[in-house]
Amino acid sequence: MNRLTMIFLSLVIAVAVIGYFVGIGDGVPQPDGYYESSLVDAELSRTPADDAKLIPAISYAEIADTPMGPTKSWQTMPQALPDADYDLYTQIEPSEADKEASSKLRASRRAFNGAPPVIPHPVENTTDAACYACHSGGVKMAGMKPSVMSHQFLGNCVQCHAPMAPAPFQDVDADVATNFVGLPAPKQGERAYQGAPPTIPHSQWMRENCNACHGGPNGWAGMESTHPWRTNCTQCHAPSATLDQMPDAELFTPQDVPMLPSLDVVEN
Repeated sequence: MNRLTMIFLSLVIAVAVIGYFVGIGDGVPQPDGYYESSLVDAELSRTPADDAKLIPAISYAEIADTPMGPTKSWQTMPQALPDADYDLYTQIEPSEADKEASSKLRASRRAFNGAPPVIPHPVENTTDAACYACHSGGVKMAGMKPSVMSHQFLGNCVQCHAPMAPAPFQDVDADVATNFVGLPAPKQGERAYQGAPPTIPHSQWMRENCNACHGGPNGWAGMESTHPWRTNCTQCHAPSATLDQMPDAELFTPQDVPMLPSLDVVEN
């Protein structure tokens, strides 16, 4: 029994030694389709390297420096920004006809002068961030230019601005009979003397950004300022002491947000 065991173990050791030397002679086996695969070679031979669907695998150390994905050809390099289309020093001559047309369009989107404008387009499946993306700087889209916000960013646009009716109800007549008539929008401010800068004929509450209507490339036609290079409007144009004063000195302090003035109602 001991002799047979010794013979068996000797054969196992001999086979292991022979297999070891045979493996060294043949080299490390490579799986098909990896590096030197004929499939990869055939793909690269008929397809440019940038468009090849099969690419050699890379090590983890090479990943950070290897461009990948659909934007792999993009490189970070300085780009020349296009010149602005708007020239601050272009001579502007507002037209009374344009001003009248802008006033009518502006009034058509408000229940009364001083009311926040309605939203003249659907806002389904959008967020306040989407509103701000277009209305913060007047992004041009499809030949249209959205109005620029005249106030600072607030977190809920539809709290003040009423959106259009949903698609199934846009043809429904939702007008409500009323005899309410708001005061007309002012067309110009008063001057202390001839040649003096006009006063601001409306409240500045929620209208802190004068350029939203009166200046820059986003101003309303006929309402543009003739000197848009000036950056501090209230340095020359005095706000209205009546429209911007506090309603009740006992309830409010100068640090509070100024409220709208009392609204006079004219009946038909």
